[in-house]
Amino acid sequence: MDIKLENIKKISRLMDSQFEGPFGFRFGWDGLIGLIPFLGDFITNVISIYIISQAMLMGCSASVLLRMGLNLLVENLLDLIPFLGNFFDFFWKANEKNLRLLELHSLDPKGATFESRLVLGGLAFGLMAMMAGSLAITLLLLEKMYQFVLLMFS
Repeated sequence: MDIKLENIKKISRLMDSQFEGPFGFRFGWDGLIGLIPFLGDFITNVISIYIISQAMLMGCSASVLLRMGLNLLVENLLDLIPFLGNFFDFFWKANEKNLRLLELHSLDPKGATFESRLVLGGLAFGLMAMMAGSLAITLLLLEKMYQFVLLMFS
């Protein structure tokens, strides 16, 4: 196996599943370091970005790299929620998700790229559908407000 991939595997396991807790639950340093206010998230992000940068140097496609970035983004967005975000760090395991993407890419680059494009395309479609729905609701509310104002002054 590629030495870079082995190193990334070690880092990923260290960050996301180094320790075993009750009922076989595994967790790593990511969740623990993330508990340190301000500095913890910075440290864990640097390590996660290192993994993504190594994936880039190993030739991962842009769509796989974007999907890796999306895994890290989800972790960081939910980390913004006080207390709950820190709890979420123990479950999301972005580094292990990114390791699986990297391993899939090393075995089947075209398949990993295709799968990542499907995920990213589905996400883009979902976001556009949400925006369209939000616009439709906004227009409906504006119409109702307009009708209400017309009724009030007629």
